[in-house]
Amino acid sequence: MDHKLLYYIVLVTTVTVAFWRGSQSERWGAVTALAGSLASTLTALNANWSGLIVQLFVIDLLVLASFWWLAIKSRRYWPYWVTGWQLVAVLVHIQRALFEDILPAPYALMTMYLSYPTLLLILFASVQSQRRPSEAMG
Repeated sequence: MDHKLLYYIVLVTTVTVAFWRGSQSERWGAVTALAGSLASTLTALNANWSGLIVQLFVIDLLVLASFWWLAIKSRRYWPYWVTGWQLVAVLVHIQRALFEDILPAPYALMTMYLSYPTLLLILFASVQSQRRPSEAMG
């Protein structure tokens, strides 16, 4: 199976379950992941991975800001984890900008594969959510 197809299956499943079972926090996280994924896919279609891709860096910064806001506003713990993973994604871009000897393939793979833990955690949190008012963003 194509890795892009698998990724989008996991993404659509996460968004669907977040809106079906999740609280407001899970829905916000799923929409953030969806928007970041769509923007990244459109940006990376013709990307030259031999250098820093500034547009992907900016998208990852915006996704980091969204997850950070969610972590501050939510009463759930999982947003702290996804914010940390998104920070790692931003640091991958910074490392690529600082060190030219990082190969294009690992750079591309790191920017993509860091999304899986985020999606799976949002999916898990959505399944576990009871949509209680105490879990809503405050």
